[in-house]
Amino acid sequence: MVPPGSIGVVDPGWEHGVAQDQRKKKVKCNYCGKIVSGGIYRLKQHLARVSGEVTYCDKSPEEVCMRMKENLVRSTKKLRQSEDNSGQSCSSFHQSNNDDEADEEERRCWSIRSKGKLGLSDGSLLRSSGYIDPGWEHGIAQDERKKKVKCNYCNKIVSGGINRFKQHLARIPGEVAPCKTAPEEVYVKIKENMKWHRAGKRQNRPDDEMGALTFRTVSQDPDQEEDREDHDFYPTSQDRLMLGNGRFSKDKRKSYDSTNMRSVSEAKTKRARMIPFQSPSSSKQRKLYSSCSNRVVSRKDVTSSISKFLHHVGVPTEAANSLYFQKMIELIGMYGEGFVVPSSHLFSGRLLQEEMSTIKSYLREYRSSWVVTGCSIMADTWTNTEGKKMISFLVSCPRGVYFHSSIDATDIVEDALSLFKCLDKLVDDIGEENVVQVITQNTAIFRSAGKLLEEKRKNLYWTPCAIHCTELVLEDFSKLEFVSECLEKAQRITRFIYNQTWLLNLMKNEFTQGLDLLRPAVMRHASGFTTLQSLMDHKASLRGLFQSDGWILSQTAAKSEEGREVEKMVLSAVFWKKVQYVLKSVDPVMQVIHMINDGGDRLSMPYAYGYMCCAKMAIKSIHSDDARKYGPFWRVIEYRWNPLFHHPLYVAAYFFNPAYKYRPDFMAQSEVVRGVNECIVRLEPDNTRRITALMQIPDYTCAKADFGTDIAIGTRTELDPSAWWQQHGISCLELQRVAVRILSHTCSSVGCEPKWSVYDQVNSQCQSQFGKKSTKDLTYVHYNLRLREKQLKQRLHYEDEPPPTLNYALLDRLLPDWLVTSEKEEEEALHGEDRAEKEDHEDDEEEEEKFYMESGNVDGEGEDNLDPYDDDLSDDD
Repeated sequence: MVPPGSIGVVDPGWEHGVAQDQRKKKVKCNYCGKIVSGGIYRLKQHLARVSGEVTYCDKSPEEVCMRMKENLVRSTKKLRQSEDNSGQSCSSFHQSNNDDEADEEERRCWSIRSKGKLGLSDGSLLRSSGYIDPGWEHGIAQDERKKKVKCNYCNKIVSGGINRFKQHLARIPGEVAPCKTAPEEVYVKIKENMKWHRAGKRQNRPDDEMGALTFRTVSQDPDQEEDREDHDFYPTSQDRLMLGNGRFSKDKRKSYDSTNMRSVSEAKTKRARMIPFQSPSSSKQRKLYSSCSNRVVSRKDVTSSISKFLHHVGVPTEAANSLYFQKMIELIGMYGEGFVVPSSHLFSGRLLQEEMSTIKSYLREYRSSWVVTGCSIMADTWTNTEGKKMISFLVSCPRGVYFHSSIDATDIVEDALSLFKCLDKLVDDIGEENVVQVITQNTAIFRSAGKLLEEKRKNLYWTPCAIHCTELVLEDFSKLEFVSECLEKAQRITRFIYNQTWLLNLMKNEFTQGLDLLRPAVMRHASGFTTLQSLMDHKASLRGLFQSDGWILSQTAAKSEEGREVEKMVLSAVFWKKVQYVLKSVDPVMQVIHMINDGGDRLSMPYAYGYMCCAKMAIKSIHSDDARKYGPFWRVIEYRWNPLFHHPLYVAAYFFNPAYKYRPDFMAQSEVVRGVNECIVRLEPDNTRRITALMQIPDYTCAKADFGTDIAIGTRTELDPSAWWQQHGISCLELQRVAVRILSHTCSSVGCEPKWSVYDQVNSQCQSQFGKKSTKDLTYVHYNLRLREKQLKQRLHYEDEPPPTLNYALLDRLLPDWLVTSEKEEEEALHGEDRAEKEDHEDDEEEEEKFYMESGNVDGEGEDNLDPYDDDLSDDD
C-alpha cells in the first residue's frame, strides 16, 4: 500500500507494508503483521531477512524476499556512489583560505549526506568526510556492524546503532530507555547534537523554493487516480532528489533506479493532465501559513456544511446517529488538511467491491459455526415506497444476522406454491443440513407454503414470526370497544397538537424539554401503544400546556370547537384513568415484543414460550383474577398465540432451557414432552443417535452427572442456555447436539427497519443487467452494514442514548392515525354533524359509569375496584 505523502518514484517496499504513522517511521508487514520501526528501509530488511537490525519475516513469499534483497543491493551501490561524489565536492572546500566558510560548507555537505542515514553495509565508523559521530566518545561497539553499542555509564547494550544510542544518552523517550547515570554535560551535548541533526533535515531547503509549485500527473483511470491521489509530485531531475526535502531525498536515494524511473515516465504519457500541487514540506508550511492568514473554521461552519450535504442528497437526518457516520467524521478530523475525496466511480466500483469483500470475510466466520448451532432463515416482508411487496431474506445464527438477498414478491405473495419454490431454492443455497427453521409471517399463504416446505424437507421446521403474531394480538386488542375509544381520544390529542405548529413548538420548548409525544416501535399497532404510554408519561406536561397563558390567549385554537374538546379530554380525570387501565392491561404483551426484538445478545427462542406464559398470567393478575375483565384479553391471546404455544421448537426450547426446567413452577405438560420428542426425531437424522438422545433425557431432568455439579447449578440462570449446554452437557453428547441446535436461534423474522428509498428509485430505473447487478450489490452492502450497526449498538448498550429525531416519513407508515385525520372523521366534519355539549361534571359522570360497565365493575364502587394498581396513582386532579 502506498503511504500518504509518498512522491514520484514509489519504493517497491510499500507494496508489502502499510504505514502506521504520519512520518511513516512505523510500517506494518502485510504477511506477518509485525510493525517494524525505522521506516521502509527496515521493512525491506525485514522482508529480505537481513540479520542485525530487525527480525526476519518467515511468512513472506520467496520471490518477495529475493526482490527485496536485489533492491537493497542496488540501493547500497547508489548510496556509495552518492557519498563518494559528495565527499569529493566537500574536500575542495577544506582547502579554502577562509576557515569559517570551510567549516560551514563541511557542515552543509555532512547534512546532505547524513539526511538519509547513509548506513553502509560494512558499518564503517569513519565517514568519507572525516566526520566522527560524537556519540562514539561515550560508548563501545559490541559487534562488527556496530549495531549494538554498550553505554560507558550504565553498561546497557543498546540495539539500533549510534543514533539509537544517542537517544539513550539524550533521554529521548519512545524508542529506547533513557540513561540515568550519564553526566549532565554529556546529556546536554548529545541532546544539542540530536537537535542539530534533525533541524538540518528540515531546514536545508532554500527559502525561494518554499512557495514553488510543482506538478503531478493525474491519470484518467479512476482506479489509478485513487492509488496516486496521495502522491505529492514527480521529480524532474536527480538534483531535486538530492537537494529537496529531507524525507523526499531519503526515500528517493533508497529507491531511485532506472526501472522505476522508466515506469514513471511511461505513466506520464498515458492521457495525463497537469495540475499544480505542492511538495510535502511546502504543503506543510503552506498549511501553517494558511491557518494564520485565513479565517479560522468554526464548528458552526462544519455543521452547516454537513447539513447542506444531508439535505442536498436527500439523506434522512437520523443518518447522523449512524456509527459509520461518526467514525467517518472522526477519521477525517484525524487525517487533517489536504484530504482528497475519491471520485464517484471509485465509490460505486472498487470501494463497493472492497466493502463486499469485507462483509463476506466475517460471513465466513458465521458459516463456520453452523455445523454446531445451525441457522435460521428469516423472511422479512415489507412494503417499499412504490407500494410493492418486498421480501428480504436474512440468515441468523448466534454469531449474528446477515442479509442474503431480496425479491419483489408483489406477484407471488398471494400464491403459496410460488412462495414455497422461493423458500425451497433459498434452503438449497444455504444448505439443508445447516437450516433449523424458516421464519415467515403468520398469514394463511405463508402457512401453506411452510407446510409444503416441511413436507419436502424432513429435517427443518417452518415457524411463524413471534413479533408478527404479537402484532396481531395488539391489533385485536385495539378493536375492543373500551380500548379503541381510549386510542381514538388519544389520537385526537396528538393530531391536534402536531397539526398546530405553534402549539407543537410551545409544548416542546416549555413543557416536554424537546421530547416528542410520538414513539414509533417495530410494528404499527405496537407504535400506537408506545405512543399512548408516551402521553401517559407527559400527562402533567399536557395539562400544563392546556392551562398555560400561551394556550388561553390564543385567538383561534383555544376557541375552536376541536380545541375545546381536546382541552376537555386532557383535563379530564376519567380519560387518564382509562388510559392507565388500558396500558396496564396491554403492558405484559408489550414486554414480550421488547424482550424478543430488543433482547441484546440474548437469543429469544429459549425464552419465548416462558415470556408468553408469563404475559397471560400477568394480565390475569392485573385484573384480580376476574374473568370478566381479563377474559377478552385472554381470548385474543389464545387465538393469536396458539400456533406458537403448540409449536415443537417453542416447547422444546422451553424444556431445554435450564433457567425454566429446574424451577418449581415448570409446566411439564404433555405438549411439552411431545414437542421434545418430535424435535429430536426431526433435527437428528441418524436413528441410532435419536434413540441415544431420548435415553439421555432422564439425566438432564434429574440433574445427574455433569448437570448436577455445583458450577452447573450455579450457572443455570447466568449463562446463555446454549452455552450452558455446551459447557455442562458433555456427558450426553447426542442430547447436547440437539439441545444446542434448538436453543441457538431467534423467533422473529424482523431484521432491521428498511430505509431503501434511494435503492427503490434506482431499482425502478435499471433495465440493463449491469445496472441490476450494481443495485443488487448496493442493497447487499447497505442492509448488511445496517444489521452490523444494530448488533454493535446492542452489544455496546446504546439503549440509553437520547431519542433520535423523528422521521415523519416513517411515522406516516407506523402512526398514520396519530398524525392525519381519518376519512370517517373528515366526512363527519364535512356534513357538520352537531356534537352535543354537556356540563363537565355530568359528562365525567356518564363516562365514568360507562367505563365501569365495560371493564366489568358493574357496581361502580370507586377506584379500588377499578384496578389492583389504582393505589399507586397520584391524585393530582
